[in-house]
Amino acid sequence: MSGWIATSKTRMQDFWSLLTFSSDLVDVKDSGDYPLTAPGLSWKKFQGSFCEFVGTLVCRCQYILLHDDFPMDNLISLLTGFSDSQVCAFCHTSTLAAMKLMTSLVRVALQLSLHEDINQRQYEAERNKGPGQRAPERLESLLEKHKELH
Repeated sequence: MSGWIATSKTRMQDFWSLLTFSSDLVDVKDSGDYPLTAPGLSWKKFQGSFCEFVGTLVCRCQYILLHDDFPMDNLISLLTGFSDSQVCAFCHTSTLAAMKLMTSLVRVALQLSLHEDINQRQYEAERNKGPGQRAPERLESLLEKHKELH
């Protein structure tokens, strides 16, 4: 996990360095040349790393932060605020981040749905076994898992 944190911190620093140069970006606004569309390997790498960061953030935090309204509300507010910006770089970067965030959230929801289906089938299969073959502990653990998933 510490490797992921270090990599994420680097990616987040790249993102924040982009946002802190707002005065430079205002001048760039009219030219249309900003980090997400800028030529060069380093900017292409930034775009890929930025998209990967958002997806990885959601994936790694799916059991913790996604169930807490405070961080998600603030992240959505931040992205919404930047998407309303007159600075194209802020607007487009936050829109891209919002799209990646939503895509990642849909993936998490799909995984949860698949886990629910598998759990339900396992529970039904165990319940349909004969009284001598049925494992009460297994039924109980599957029922607890079912409650966790809902």
